[in-house]
Amino acid sequence: MILSISILTLFLTVILTYSNYSINKNSFYLSGLLLLLSISGLMHYYIVFSESAQGVAIIYTHFMPLLYLQGPMLYFYVSGTLKDRFEFGWKKLIHFLPFLIAFISVFDYYFKPWSFKIELANKIIASPHVLYTIKNFHIGNQFINLPARTILLIIYGSISIVLLLKYTINNKIYKNQTLIQSKTITWLYFITINVVISGISYLLMILKFMNERMHTRSEINEMSLNYISAFSFFLIPVIILFFPVVLYGLPIVDRDKIALYIPKNKIGRKTKLKKSDKFENLEMEELTEAMQNYLKTERPFIDPNFSLDDLAKQLDVPKHHLYYCLNSVLDIKFTTLRTQLRVEYAKELLLSDSLKRVSMEGIWPKTGFSSRTNFFVTFKEVTGYTPIEFIKINFEK
Repeated sequence: MILSISILTLFLTVILTYSNYSINKNSFYLSGLLLLLSISGLMHYYIVFSESAQGVAIIYTHFMPLLYLQGPMLYFYVSGTLKDRFEFGWKKLIHFLPFLIAFISVFDYYFKPWSFKIELANKIIASPHVLYTIKNFHIGNQFINLPARTILLIIYGSISIVLLLKYTINNKIYKNQTLIQSKTITWLYFITINVVISGISYLLMILKFMNERMHTRSEINEMSLNYISAFSFFLIPVIILFFPVVLYGLPIVDRDKIALYIPKNKIGRKTKLKKSDKFENLEMEELTEAMQNYLKTERPFIDPNFSLDDLAKQLDVPKHHLYYCLNSVLDIKFTTLRTQLRVEYAKELLLSDSLKRVSMEGIWPKTGFSSRTNFFVTFKEVTGYTPIEFIKINFEK
């Protein structure tokens, strides 16, 4: 089970990093956290369950220092999401100090011959009690490294929970935010509390292992704490798979940036949201209106290669803000909105004097469609008529 969950999470981490980093850069920290949790799961599996000496030799100690970064990754992700900005300055390097110390403590192990590592792996498989006798560390030993990295994760998780509580109290999040934003806060609580629960159960398991001086793997396997840690770990990728919207972040809109695209008489005015929206958010409504006004007045969609990345750059707002506008306020995909705007502009050109100056062949390149076929097919899908039928019906009225 632990092996399957770890592999699933690793696979999810690759997808998450590839598909979401350009949308919300804070997902980089989430990917880092998931990667490290997966490594932790694999390490536990190979040391406690696997009979593969090669697997134990590869996973044991080589990746141990990285596990000290689980806590910082969680903290960076939560704090960055709440601030709605990606940060990584020199001040954050202090959080890497435990990793550096752990790396120094096992540095000479990296240069041990493979035969030594295989021999050690076979001893661990025969009895995990051998972990008490390993003396190949410059600084510290398993009595430090085993619980220390887990305690550090719990500390960072607790600090992240405090940040979330402060944010919730100060912003009254469940009273004035959109449904998706509230889901994001709930997700942050979920992943943080889940990581803390998993960390506490794993720490208790380590302490029991150390206190009772267990000599066999079966003694470790029989501990119910194994299942608590595994289940808490398992829930994280499941939630992401079923509710990917939580990865878009928590947008905080800079109203000065979008004021240019909002009519002055509408700034500060609340508009009515769709019935499907449970919470109102004035800034997101204003950003949505600014986006719509920009698209209609500037018509950037006439560029066949126009994308959401281009729109984010032109409005000078983060991409995940626009995801909120499209998914939460307008309830429409960007590609669908872009197609609708192109068809509406095409209809305008077909009914204007433009058609007199250019042929039908000269219309579709002006509207952003990639080809004549794409223009005709899409136009009919949206309006129910071909461009020629549309002209004929409207001029006969």
